[in-house]
Amino acid sequence: MVAAAFVFATFVVLAFTSIAQIISLRGWCEDDAIKQIRAGTGFTSELQLDSTPAVLCRSGSVTIELPISPSVATFVFAVIGAAISVFVLVRAARDVRESRAA
Repeated sequence: MVAAAFVFATFVVLAFTSIAQIISLRGWCEDDAIKQIRAGTGFTSELQLDSTPAVLCRSGSVTIELPISPSVATFVFAVIGAAISVFVLVRAARDVRESRAA
């Protein structure tokens, strides 16, 4: 049961890490891209979640596409893993309760 709790915690941390990476890319687009690519112009960011997930950085006619497919795949994997580990935790808790009641 303790192992299932650690697995659940690992999946939750993995999900938050992938979300943090997407937020970090979006923040880079809005703040640091201005300094590194074109001084004096502002970039706007847009999250694109279609067949090729990406963060789109736009400034006038310039568009930079930063792929986030690995982060999205990691997030989906982590959510599914966390759901399965919650199921295992609940099942183990029921088994422990039933064995103590008997």
